[in-house]
Amino acid sequence: METRDLYREMAALADEGTPFVLATVIDAKGSTPRKTGAKMVVLPDGKTIDTVGGGKVEAQVIQDALDCLRRGESRTVEYALRPTGEHALGMVCGGETTVFLEVHAPSRTLLIVGAGHISQKLCPMAKLLDFRVVVIDSRPEFANAQRFEQADEVIVGSPAEAASLTRIDDRTHVVIVTHGHLFDKDALRSVVTSPAAYIGMIGSRNKVRIVLDDLAAEGIPAEALARVHAPIGLDLGGQTPGEISVSILGQIIAEWHGKLDTAAASLKSKVVRECDHAC
Repeated sequence: METRDLYREMAALADEGTPFVLATVIDAKGSTPRKTGAKMVVLPDGKTIDTVGGGKVEAQVIQDALDCLRRGESRTVEYALRPTGEHALGMVCGGETTVFLEVHAPSRTLLIVGAGHISQKLCPMAKLLDFRVVVIDSRPEFANAQRFEQADEVIVGSPAEAASLTRIDDRTHVVIVTHGHLFDKDALRSVVTSPAAYIGMIGSRNKVRIVLDDLAAEGIPAEALARVHAPIGLDLGGQTPGEISVSILGQIIAEWHGKLDTAAASLKSKVVRECDHAC
């Protein structure tokens, strides 16, 4: 494939919001399938556009590219076309090739349902972390560009219609912080079975229990409700809108990187140690 045609394919994928990895041979020594500059696009389902040589090399590149895509991290990988030794692929060609695996993924989205005080603090903090931020609230006096200057999109609409008002995919993190538990329940009902990467809802433990019990009684699957982080955020002890926003983003970051259990355990351990010391 001509390089310009490959770039057109990449641009189309980006426009569609489809993540992919561009694998580029940046060094090739000895006998290798493709030389420096060869490129291949790896899609989330393992399908490819163009090639870096086929065979074992390409199969390993695809596997490593998919791992990079899951982690959201680009990296450089060396492959040795030898039977044994460092980076060996069990081949006899004798060459060595180095491939740069470059992750291309749409920005993660923070969908904030509710436009109150917490949302106003949460929005600029999320922008510092390179989130695309969408705010939804049924009250135009709250959901407007003047109150959320840094938001990418502000939507005046019912929390009950959150899932239909904006796209929710596996790179979307939903934070439900409306001005009443009935609105929270409506919002949660709308998004709880979506493919969102994270769903969190604010509220006391009693309010959360009531909302979850009500939705379970409506027939919402238990496994869907089990995904919900409620009360929302890591237990950092803070109570102000800014402190709560930090705890929410901390939980989202920890879950995204697979460290949520570690973070929660660390906080719990710290509380126990402080209690023991105080006693």
